[in-house]
Amino acid sequence: MICVPTPFKGGAGAPEPDLSYIEAAAKSIAPHIRAGNLVILESTSPVGTTEFVEQLLSEGGVATSEISIAYCPERVLPGNIMSEPIENDRIVGGVNHSSTDAIVEFYDGFVNGSVIPTSARTAEMCKLTENSFRDVNIAFANELSVICDREGIDVWELIGLANRHPRVNVLSPGTGVGGHCIAVDPWFIISRNPEDAKLIKTARMLTMKNLNW
Repeated sequence: MICVPTPFKGGAGAPEPDLSYIEAAAKSIAPHIRAGNLVILESTSPVGTTEFVEQLLSEGGVATSEISIAYCPERVLPGNIMSEPIENDRIVGGVNHSSTDAIVEFYDGFVNGSVIPTSARTAEMCKLTENSFRDVNIAFANELSVICDREGIDVWELIGLANRHPRVNVLSPGTGVGGHCIAVDPWFIISRNPEDAKLIKTARMLTMKNLNW
């Protein structure tokens, strides 16, 4: 199981993912992998990273057709990491159907939540979508707070009233987005899709502006 940092680094126009830790991990385990082994990537990663791990293992002499490789994003809240990996639903996306099936069976052995199969790329995008969704919605709340301040409106009262609508759930404004994932992961989508991820990038830039980055 590979669960190492995936920070970002400077890029042309937007930060880009730094996959050096994943690359080092894959290369370090390659000599020890045997037929029938499971290789699971849990690090939050841009789309295509699980295939990259498969490529690295193959280049390291591993017969990848004889092992199972899949992506299963971690879903934990810092301070509650002993229960959430077991209680939360888990998404498993293999590089092929047999890998998905084998690693779903592995997680089924200890996860109380549902273990849901999909493709590696969909599983990777799912994790990025979860955190980008929160980033965009927190950016909305923060922008709303600035507007309310200028209009002489109590933003907390406003949000409480708006959230009485059965299909509205405005998040709470605050300083930045908090945590160590939400401020990073949207860049993984933006870096691969600079022309299409306009809303996601705007949310990131808004938060950075508010923090005077």
